[in-house]
Amino acid sequence: MNNLHPQAQPFFIPGSTQQALLFLHGFTASPSEVRPVAERINKINNCSVSSILLPGHGTTPEQLDAVQWPDWYEAVEEELQSLQARFEQVFVGGLSMGGLLALHAGITLPGLAGVVTINAPIYYHYAIIPVVSDLKGLITPFYHKKGLSEIKKLESQGRFAYRVMPLKAFHSLNYLRKIVMHEVQDLKIPALIFQSILDESVHPRSADYLYEKTRQQGSRMLLLTQSRHIATMGAQQEMIAQEIASFMENQRNSIKNDI
Repeated sequence: MNNLHPQAQPFFIPGSTQQALLFLHGFTASPSEVRPVAERINKINNCSVSSILLPGHGTTPEQLDAVQWPDWYEAVEEELQSLQARFEQVFVGGLSMGGLLALHAGITLPGLAGVVTINAPIYYHYAIIPVVSDLKGLITPFYHKKGLSEIKKLESQGRFAYRVMPLKAFHSLNYLRKIVMHEVQDLKIPALIFQSILDESVHPRSADYLYEKTRQQGSRMLLLTQSRHIATMGAQQEMIAQEIASFMENQRNSIKNDI
């Protein structure tokens, strides 16, 4: 990939051949933001963890504005099918937009064992960006993100993300959000749903919506009382890792009990 930022590299953490997790990053970001939790999960249950760089990310905002959500999902599905060919059980999870893609994969791709979402954006705290995005960037191609101090803090911890939000790409993300809202009730596999109470972008009722639509399949919702939007780099990353590892272990045990 041209001009790929060194901190935006995809990664694969090898473990056993029994279980694998595809862990997806959020909009404008990179695998760097989920790596701290991915490494902890691997240490807890020895599962393999993959994190791909979604198309348009890790380079320049202009490149992100040149792709749409089907491009992101195509990359997700390709990696999941590769993992399914090599591992007994495959899970998919993600932060923010990565959570939406994980849900869409859980509904669309047969044979997955479970879905994990962290601050998946069903409802936002604000309305201005979705409204502006409907203009498809005709006024300005980029929206400058707020909270620069938090952005710089995460950058100092190794996270790479664009400091601006490409509006054409955000418009496509919003389209994916609407698709997931309508289809999530068709999810047939268990889901683990995290939501940060201090999330500055995604409204906590997003998790309520996802839980209500999926609880018949045995989904579970966990509220992160000390975490902001990038919870995977926050104060509760150890808890998140422990809960995901337990979720995966429970699914492995349920299959054993069914045999």
